[in-house]
Amino acid sequence: MGVRFGSGARKAIDAAMVESERHGLDLPNSLHLLLGMLKTPRGTAAQMSAMLGMPVELLVRAVESRLSGAGAIAMAESEDAAEAILRAAGEEAERRGGGVVTEGDILRAMGHSPASGAGRVLQEAGVTPARLDELPLDTSADTSTAAPTRFTVRVRTGIGYDSHRFAPGDGIVLGGVLIPSSQKLVGHSDGDAVAHAVTDAILGGAGVGDIGEMFSDTDALNKGRDSIEMLHLAVERVRLAGWTPKQIDVTVIAEAPKIGPYRGSMRERLAHALGLHVADVMVKGKTNEGMGWIGRGEGIAAIAVATLNSFEVEHR
Repeated sequence: MGVRFGSGARKAIDAAMVESERHGLDLPNSLHLLLGMLKTPRGTAAQMSAMLGMPVELLVRAVESRLSGAGAIAMAESEDAAEAILRAAGEEAERRGGGVVTEGDILRAMGHSPASGAGRVLQEAGVTPARLDELPLDTSADTSTAAPTRFTVRVRTGIGYDSHRFAPGDGIVLGGVLIPSSQKLVGHSDGDAVAHAVTDAILGGAGVGDIGEMFSDTDALNKGRDSIEMLHLAVERVRLAGWTPKQIDVTVIAEAPKIGPYRGSMRERLAHALGLHVADVMVKGKTNEGMGWIGRGEGIAAIAVATLNSFEVEHR
């Protein structure tokens, strides 16, 4: 390969070696390579996160979770994946004619390697190959002749609503949390009105459908389905369309149960599915002051508002 690695790329590889040793391996895999890049101060990966309005610590946490605990299966990935990414980055540098592999080349190669651990993390965070290809990720050591670039953040808002009636049961699921009760919420899935409202809010905000279209109640696969799993799949659809959930606000309207004791757990479950900080997810409880079907204790309703953004690059 008639290319050489630039200083930024060499630092990324050195940082990846440190991360692989920290995890008890002799050679880095693609996750170590991405983690090393993310942890490099003022590095290209950190710049990418800033341009996309995405906290770098969220990506770091996503990689770390795959390298430990429940995500430890990712450790089985061979170091061949990292080598393949570096080789692809070198080929890109050769096509460009610069002869110097940059961090941007490595990031783009990761994005175009969806089967690798690093590629999956980027995809799940909404960093698609198309978005990476748009970003000016230090692809040239000489930017003096580069065309001026303008960055635009688009913002959208989606609203979701759901309601379910009560029936005798063994607990009420709201926001992915099972609340002890002699009742349940009737639904084709698990009846989680909160998760359903949030799902509709993000799908509507991104303009990519609704929960009924995505998870039809005529499909036997959705019978009794975990609504947090459904929300996670909806987030993937939203991100593939170039939109990223940034903040969620939910109001639960019910005479009972009281939401307060379970609010923290609900926020954590929703935040995890959405890829957000807990601070960016709010859940509130209101009664209907004894009025109507909610006031009579016949069921529960939930309203969710979602804020999403999308990063665009305009070359002038």
